[in-house]
Amino acid sequence: MLQFILPVVLFMLGIAAIVTHVAARLPAKNRVKFCTVLYTLLLTPSWAPATIVAIPVPFGAILGMGLIIGAPLEVLDILLSSWWWHLPAFVLTSFISHKVATKFLGTSSVPSAHS
Repeated sequence: MLQFILPVVLFMLGIAAIVTHVAARLPAKNRVKFCTVLYTLLLTPSWAPATIVAIPVPFGAILGMGLIIGAPLEVLDILLSSWWWHLPAFVLTSFISHKVATKFLGTSSVPSAHS
């Protein structure tokens, strides 16, 4: 199972790196919000059905597959079937995502000496 999960996580981190690069071109007030939302959607740990068991994967993989195969209602079913997992996972991931986005893209509250 690890041979499947690790490449998916690395792929989602790669997409997050691209998002960070693109977000650097946005207006300063939107950078952190944009990255927080996308990091949360891409990296929140979730459970995907696999035959008779569920395997842990980033939510971005489930969302991506749902969009590719045209099954958005199935993605919603996955969220609702284990809401007890997803509710705290999304909240915690969004908190961490906000901290990471602020660190990489946030503006400093300390005025620069060159102003």
